[in-house]
Amino acid sequence: MDKTLFITLTIGAIVIEAVFTPFFLHYQRPGICLKSFICKMICASMFLSVGLLAYVYTGNTSEFAKFILIGLSSSWVGDLLLHVKQNSKVTFGIGMAFFAAAHVLYLISYSKATSLYFPDNSLITVPEIICAVVIVALLYIVFNKKWHFTFSAPIIAVFVIYGLILATMFVKAASFGIQYIAAGKPVFGGLSLAFGGALFFASDISLVTIMIDEKLKKNYRLKDFNIGSYFLAQTLLALSVLFIGNI
Repeated sequence: MDKTLFITLTIGAIVIEAVFTPFFLHYQRPGICLKSFICKMICASMFLSVGLLAYVYTGNTSEFAKFILIGLSSSWVGDLLLHVKQNSKVTFGIGMAFFAAAHVLYLISYSKATSLYFPDNSLITVPEIICAVVIVALLYIVFNKKWHFTFSAPIIAVFVIYGLILATMFVKAASFGIQYIAAGKPVFGGLSLAFGGALFFASDISLVTIMIDEKLKKNYRLKDFNIGSYFLAQTLLALSVLFIGNI
């Protein structure tokens, strides 16, 4: 693909995503509707397009790039299912499963990148595991102090299963990004991965907060942060394909 064409299409996709995100936030405030669905899927299609464009332009056929693209696709399906039918617990549950799968896929992609650039390093280190566990424990303490949870199956699923997956993904993204930059590799490549993981983590934590507390469902600033950080995270992860694995 021609460089000028790639830059034009990528910038175009990012601009379209930035333009339609406020429209999505506006239309979904009264509740899920056809307009909010269309706007959200346009945004999701744009971050997926950024990843595909980076993949085609660079010819990056590394396992890292492939798992990032599958993760972006899984997130796209998750976005679709969470909006396709309102108040459907089954559809919502499947949609959340696709998002959990996306986190696992991103975590695998980081491990593949570690194997490629730092073959002598463990795919995941003991300090990284400890950091993830500590993050989940602190989140539980903070959330429990405010909302006084009962130790039930849903709480275990959120904090122990989903929380550990999410925290590990975030820690691994940050860890690899720092190592990548310290090794003299392109700074934007490391930052796109590290900040992409961090923003995805922040977005999901804000979403859990909204889901737990009914009062926060009318907190539009928090909702704006949740969606804005989510789309930006996905776009940064898509852009990482331009650098990481492209050797």
